[in-house]
Amino acid sequence: CGVKLSALMVATGRARGARRAGQQPPPPLRVNVVLSGLLGKLFPGPARASQLRHEGNRLYRERQVEAALLKYNEAVKLAPNDHLLYSNRSQIYFTLESHENALHDAEIACKLRPMGFKDNLELPHCSSQEEAAARGDGSSLMDPAKVKGDGQQHHMKDQEEEEEKWDATSPKATSSKTGKCQEKKRKHCQIESQEETGMPNKASKQDPPTDQEDKPALSLPLASFDASDLECALCMRLFYEPVTTPCGHTFCLKCLERCLDHNAKCPLCKDGLSQCLASRKYSKNVIMEELIAKFLPEELKERRKLYEEEMEELSNLNKNVPIFVCTIAYPTVPCPLHIFEPCYRLMIRRCIETGTRQFGMCLGDPVKGFAEYGCILEIRNVRFFADGRSVVDSIGKRRFRVLHQSQRDGYNTADIEYIEDQKVQGEDCAELMGLHNCVYQQASLWFHSLKLSLKNRILNHFGPMPEKDADPQMNPNGPAWCWWMLAVLPLESRAQLPFLAMRSLKDRLNGIRRVLAFISRN
Repeated sequence: CGVKLSALMVATGRARGARRAGQQPPPPLRVNVVLSGLLGKLFPGPARASQLRHEGNRLYRERQVEAALLKYNEAVKLAPNDHLLYSNRSQIYFTLESHENALHDAEIACKLRPMGFKDNLELPHCSSQEEAAARGDGSSLMDPAKVKGDGQQHHMKDQEEEEEKWDATSPKATSSKTGKCQEKKRKHCQIESQEETGMPNKASKQDPPTDQEDKPALSLPLASFDASDLECALCMRLFYEPVTTPCGHTFCLKCLERCLDHNAKCPLCKDGLSQCLASRKYSKNVIMEELIAKFLPEELKERRKLYEEEMEELSNLNKNVPIFVCTIAYPTVPCPLHIFEPCYRLMIRRCIETGTRQFGMCLGDPVKGFAEYGCILEIRNVRFFADGRSVVDSIGKRRFRVLHQSQRDGYNTADIEYIEDQKVQGEDCAELMGLHNCVYQQASLWFHSLKLSLKNRILNHFGPMPEKDADPQMNPNGPAWCWWMLAVLPLESRAQLPFLAMRSLKDRLNGIRRVLAFISRN
């Protein structure tokens, strides 16, 4: 939904869910480092006050009440309009039996947030203690030792969780479409909280939407907003499609994927990110996207333009076509691939992202790097594994000739031109038809003469032998059965390569016939 929750709230909710399911709680999530630093820069006072509030809550749970009061005193100076600080400090004063100060803070909290459930609940409680003290009625006073007893830590923990819960469900953090649903949740949680605890630290911090105007709004200091605060640590450019890792660091999606191709760890803190590889899902940082779109529109426009230019360049199937240097591939013939090298992981991912889903396959050459002729493969399906490896189901499409070799980000590329068979007419066409029928029959007899086990292996890998075409020149690459037969014939790759470069179907058929005749004799 795009709502960002604090680390405490998320960790607590995940731990509770794990306990209910009888499982070990998952490792806690971390604070978003970039957003935390940005908020600290833009709003140093409120950010520091929030930090002091959490420190004070921790000290209170550890029964260091005086130290907690000092933290809250400092926080109130930094954020004098935060009702939550006064509400919590009121409880600390009450614990220290400073009832007058507790009542004073509770009144301020109610003025800042008139409809705050917890604040209004604390006020009469403090008033009753004041009145009881004035009358000398000890029966109405809460025993301070009891407040500081074993229940103290439990109540303060509940308070912390409730604070985070209502901060996260604020209408400012959620869509207006969910207002009614959130109000129902608030009512339900208020009732539960009132039943569970007897201390004033148990209720929501959320006002109804009608009172949002009463809360002082923070204005964003645009002069302090710098694009360098929202730069990816890997590409040193403005975040584009920012994603946040479980360890709290943020990167561009493409940058993080490239790093994970080499090592399944966070590039900054080296925390393990194996779960990202296993699920292929990343946590998109919606808040950061909205910040960039709202306050850095021109920079985002330039960043998007740069990204689109890169995608357009990668989509060109004539220039800088990605080349997989491995084996020889043929048109219409399936070619399954096991991808494990980082450079080819990147290449396959880019082919999918650009939408072309195509790349070239060439045989390796010890002198040139790779062969002069190859075949374009189209990705039909990709199956990813938890360690980043993948199995690609591809099929041959078109033949090409390499004009110029180059490299890009570790993998080979090439400028290519596509080649097709030259068509013939008249008597040459009739002769070609006769040769086509004869060689097809010869190839079919050879295949059916193979042992059953060998035949089954061929069928499992390449599929059944294609039917004979009525017009062998209908396809620019020639009949599909010719390529299927070349793929299954026991020939070395170097001997198969000339067939891929041939532009004459007649020459290709004659070559297949000679190979079949040689195999039959031996």
